[in-house]
Amino acid sequence: MSHSEGKFKRVYIETYGCQMNEYDSLMAESILEKAGHSITRSESQADVILLNTCAVRENAHQKVFNKLEQYGYHKGHRRIGVLGCMAQNLGEELLQSAPSVDFLSGPDSYLQLPEAIQHVFEKEEKVLHLSLSPLVNYSGAEPPPSVHLRSSPSRVTGFVTIQRGCDNFCTFCVVPYTRGRERSRPISEITAEVRALEQAGYKAVVLLGQNVNSYIAGSDTFADLIKTLLRESSIPRIHFTSPHPKDYPEELIDLMAAEPRFAPQAHIPLQAGNDEVLRRMKRNYTAESFLSLIQKMRDRIPGIAFSTDVIVGFPGETQEQFQDTLKVMREADFDSAFMFAYSQRKGTIAARRYPDDVPAEEKQQRLEQLIAEQNERSLRKNTKWIGRRVEILIENISRRNDRELSGRLSNGKQIVFPFPDWQGNPSDYIGRFALATIVSASSATLRGDNAELLSK
Repeated sequence: MSHSEGKFKRVYIETYGCQMNEYDSLMAESILEKAGHSITRSESQADVILLNTCAVRENAHQKVFNKLEQYGYHKGHRRIGVLGCMAQNLGEELLQSAPSVDFLSGPDSYLQLPEAIQHVFEKEEKVLHLSLSPLVNYSGAEPPPSVHLRSSPSRVTGFVTIQRGCDNFCTFCVVPYTRGRERSRPISEITAEVRALEQAGYKAVVLLGQNVNSYIAGSDTFADLIKTLLRESSIPRIHFTSPHPKDYPEELIDLMAAEPRFAPQAHIPLQAGNDEVLRRMKRNYTAESFLSLIQKMRDRIPGIAFSTDVIVGFPGETQEQFQDTLKVMREADFDSAFMFAYSQRKGTIAARRYPDDVPAEEKQQRLEQLIAEQNERSLRKNTKWIGRRVEILIENISRRNDRELSGRLSNGKQIVFPFPDWQGNPSDYIGRFALATIVSASSATLRGDNAELLSK
């Protein structure tokens, strides 16, 4: 009997979208392996192909549809499952538009994956597992370090989801409808997972959630979680993403200012710089309060680096309102930004309430101006680091030169530097710390030299 005819299958998972999706894929791998299936990194050898999808970005949508169309021609004995936000958002519409798909599994249904796989092989019927539940936080299903290591063998940065869902209902966003309402994992579970990663050799952890600073587990807040991780683990760097500007507690700012291990890096989504657009987006802050938060953190946290998200061409956005966004971007002086033209998403408040009335050419022009200004700003910000001696967490060998190493500063800035005359191979130093002097900069990357390895 061939593997594909037996009960247990070889499963290939391909992930699109955010870091939370990456974590969910690791969790799905863990669930499937516990059920007896095996994970393969070879698409051609798989009996089951799972696409873990994103419903937020247009390009992720299109990539998934292109892939499903390819499978329609070369599917063979395999079964195809679509997981995640796109599956939850489109439901039966996705099955109709992509006949190659055998089953759908939403973000709250991954515990049912073994059952879905068994069903589609034995019954040859389509399966939809799309229920959302505020009770599902996958307690006990977190991926063990062995699964993390398979995805990230360098043992440098691990990702841990601390919270699922969202209660904000921003009008442009589909997440509350695809991932459900907010619920947070207990501090004890998160701490155990971080300590396991640390014991496996990881040097940094990124805490993930749609709105991490609204984390609440019983009476425990996000600041309580950070204090617990600082106290009960020794992992050198703790990062997080993504917070919401409307609820950024003073205690969290104090912690980042006081604790070197709580990395001085903040991704704070702006989305728009005009108060009327922000109101229609239902963001619950003003341009003034946003800038006040940025300034407060910059004044109190040395070396902090800020990144953001911005949407141009939201329905009804005028040229004057776009200019307000440019003005806030200049004043906030972000180190980097993820910038997008608005694209309507099925099921959102904006799709129901506001016509998508900014012409595509206008959106593109605004986006290009925004990107051009940010690239200049990022270059200027990075150039100011030239001459500084900095601590680097070495993450990898440079993609462009195998005699160079790449890594990050504690504030997330990327740096590339030549491999000195250390003993051994460059790969031996991945996960180690080094000091280097910054000698040049581009808008995206710093370049270092005169590196020395640290003993820690």
